[in-house]
Amino acid sequence: MLTFNLKKEWFEKIKSGEKTHEYREIKPYWEKRLENEVGTVFPNTYYQEYERYYEYQIPKICEFVCGYAKKDDKEKRIKAKIKSLNRINGKNTDLKIDKEVYDVEFEVIDN
Repeated sequence: MLTFNLKKEWFEKIKSGEKTHEYREIKPYWEKRLENEVGTVFPNTYYQEYERYYEYQIPKICEFVCGYAKKDDKEKRIKAKIKSLNRINGKNTDLKIDKEVYDVEFEVIDN
């Protein structure tokens, strides 16, 4: 299962439902985990119309963890289903970097 360790600010936004996308800079570490674990990556929004076609490859469960909480600390862990994985420009994301980043869209399934 993919695990995303987060600062408390971002964890709380996910918990409240305010945040439904997680962004990660494209680096070998995340390429290996996201593309190998999740599967199809859409290069940009041009492929959104085909998302439903590829949807059977996407649904994977991930976990958001506040910091580096212990495995039995349920209050600091949230499970979610990955709905889509795209590559977008990170300028208007939480990362605020002007280069391509992963956009992981998710839906909380256990809060």
